[in-house]
Amino acid sequence: MAVTGGAFAQATLTGALAYGYSSVTSGAGVTTSGGGIDTSTLKFTATEDLGDGNSVTAFIATDGSSGRTANMAMDDQEITLKMSGVALNVGSSKGGDWLTGASGGATYYGLDGRLLSSRTINEKVGISLPIMEGLTLSIVQYGADTITYESTGNGGMGLNSTTQGNTTYNLKYVAGALTVQAGYKGYTNVGTTDSYTNNLSRVGANYDLGFAKVGAAWDATNFGSTGTRSRAMVSASAPVGPLKLNMEWVSSSVTSSLLATAGTRTGYMLGAQYDFSKRTSAVLNYGSWLNAVGDAQNKNLTAVTLAHSF
Repeated sequence: MAVTGGAFAQATLTGALAYGYSSVTSGAGVTTSGGGIDTSTLKFTATEDLGDGNSVTAFIATDGSSGRTANMAMDDQEITLKMSGVALNVGSSKGGDWLTGASGGATYYGLDGRLLSSRTINEKVGISLPIMEGLTLSIVQYGADTITYESTGNGGMGLNSTTQGNTTYNLKYVAGALTVQAGYKGYTNVGTTDSYTNNLSRVGANYDLGFAKVGAAWDATNFGSTGTRSRAMVSASAPVGPLKLNMEWVSSSVTSSLLATAGTRTGYMLGAQYDFSKRTSAVLNYGSWLNAVGDAQNKNLTAVTLAHSF
């Protein structure tokens, strides 16, 4: 859908709506269930051709997933200026989990916010530079407005109150069916305890075999004192008849004499997607993971979702 504004700019309106039912059993064995809106978004995008292959693209997105009783909230908002192959990107966005993207993970429900970091909104300014054919370097400075760390079920390892920005460096190489990425994060306002994050290094790759897509990713974090965290992810997806099947497995290990949540947690997420059309799908997910070190059992999720995009 195209929308024309007073300045004669033409914006494209897209959106997504998903309703789901889920049943969750906690690490203490307590089961809760219910249905509701999973995703409700609108996105306005405008692109202006500046000539000579240069352009500027801006978009504003809204999020109404809180339901009818809450106001529509602002979501991602970005401007990207492309000049001579170099892209400058500024805005506020809720980026996807890096390990999931680098490994090619494709489950509708992922392990972000469970074994992996929660997606949070951050102010950012970044630049993307083409190094050679297939190889791109991106450098992004993220603000410290809303930094939320890995959820363990025990207050996010005590890190949610720590305000830290970071500078992220990422190399991405694409050659046919192969995608390889490597990155580094350096944090600001680093304290001397493990409630702060010092730096993070990561690497990941995925390969499309034609009949299936497989991938893996790994990262290592150094906290403010002597603590460390290491996470590994393996993912795979494949079409089987009318279905798209996918899985992801994650291990997260924290070593620290200062954090009560130190230890190793593992988990997996399975998904099956049936497409009624290019824009309408039904998705079934089942996942199981250790939500917090010391839990009596894994936390389990079963979810059914009907999703439509326009």
